[in-house]
Amino acid sequence: MTDGERIAPTTPTRGVLRRLGYLLAAQWVRDAVQAVFLLLLARRSTELFGNFTLALGLGQILLFTTEFGINQHFTVLLAKGRVSPGAVFRQISAIKAGLLGLGIMGLAGFTAWQGYGPDLWPVVLVVAVSFGLDSLVNSYFVVCQVLGRQDVEGRLRGAAALVGYGWGLAALLLGAGPLAIALFKPVETAVGLIWVARLLLKRRLRGTSWGLRTLWENWREGIVFTIMAVAAILYNKINIFFLQNSGGAEAVAQYGATWQLVDGVSVLVSSLLLGKVLFPLLARLWGRDRAEFLAAARTQAAILAAASLPALFVLALESGRIIGLLYGPAYAEAARVQPALTLCILFAFLHNLAYYLLLSMGRQRLLAVYFLAGLALNAALCSWAIPRWGLDGAVWSMILTKGFMALLTLGTCQRLLRLLSLRALLPPLLAAATAWGLAWGGRTLDLALPGEIAGLALLLLLLWRTCRRTPAKESPACG
Repeated sequence: MTDGERIAPTTPTRGVLRRLGYLLAAQWVRDAVQAVFLLLLARRSTELFGNFTLALGLGQILLFTTEFGINQHFTVLLAKGRVSPGAVFRQISAIKAGLLGLGIMGLAGFTAWQGYGPDLWPVVLVVAVSFGLDSLVNSYFVVCQVLGRQDVEGRLRGAAALVGYGWGLAALLLGAGPLAIALFKPVETAVGLIWVARLLLKRRLRGTSWGLRTLWENWREGIVFTIMAVAAILYNKINIFFLQNSGGAEAVAQYGATWQLVDGVSVLVSSLLLGKVLFPLLARLWGRDRAEFLAAARTQAAILAAASLPALFVLALESGRIIGLLYGPAYAEAARVQPALTLCILFAFLHNLAYYLLLSMGRQRLLAVYFLAGLALNAALCSWAIPRWGLDGAVWSMILTKGFMALLTLGTCQRLLRLLSLRALLPPLLAAATAWGLAWGGRTLDLALPGEIAGLALLLLLLWRTCRRTPAKESPACG
């Protein structure tokens, strides 16, 4: 059975919203069970939670360095029709397998160099290697995304998450040790691998023949994407390694508690909406209709700016209640730093849109330079600030780095596309200022809750009006 017979492309009438809905459903299932798992882990022990936060960070680094840029490069190739889906699946899987082997050796060397103890290094290796193996399953998801079959991807992701995190929850509730708990990730990964192996055995992902020369030529074009991905994931994650050396698992746990909330909101937009739904559309529009590309870019910039404000507002003002309710009284430091860290949501929304716009325009080399600059800046800030100010140093290093990256990418888009006008910027700026004024005034008059509700209602009204003003055909994010 061929690619088209197994995963038939959807028609345009299925729409962006329906594709996003499949991924959102799977993501919500995964996020829900993951949240319960991490919250139980955090309440069991701050040290245990800190160790798992470190393991998850290393696993995400291994995953990104193995696949992230490669996936985006082949998304562009598929959008241009240069290779068949079956050939793409086999080629990127072969490249990823080689990179994964190198990554595992590097991971083992890093854990030995850091001198992680017997309670930490087995957890790190088990969780991180499983994340790396996820890259092979994600090769199949690339094909699904470009063919518009996000429903297939969504079902498999949801099922794998339920099985994997179900294992983790059972292990936690039964009082199992750290290594038994860590098996949640291999179990989740195994579900996807078994599914893909089943397709391969039934020869349902056949494609044209290819050799080592073809493999090298395609990978050579994607090397810049790999460099970019390595720099991106490192500047997002190295804070926890500096914190581990400076403050131990306790400091990592405090940072991880608030970062899970802030990054969760950012990933929902950058990974699902922008990366898996809008990016394939933008890549096609750039080559076919520049006017529609520019209209879509401006539309999404306005929507994402408006969408970031309610999330930022709630997480900043209610940090004490949210952290206390979710994690308990042991995470007071996380609640203290969360209002500042929420600035990363606004920076991430706009930076990621600008990133995918520049990627669609073929500016990957420029982006690689930007990401390397961001990595250098964050490494310098972390090495200077974290030994002096601990958790606060880690938080402000991330805020400044995220702001720096948004300035670079958004500034470039502004120069090339005139993405944001003063007329487009005034409504969110005025709404944000008014909302914060209402919240501050409410607290001053001992009417904190009514003031916050009024401010949030204003920001939600701005988002609704921004979506409503946009024609449906130009507004993938809002329908």
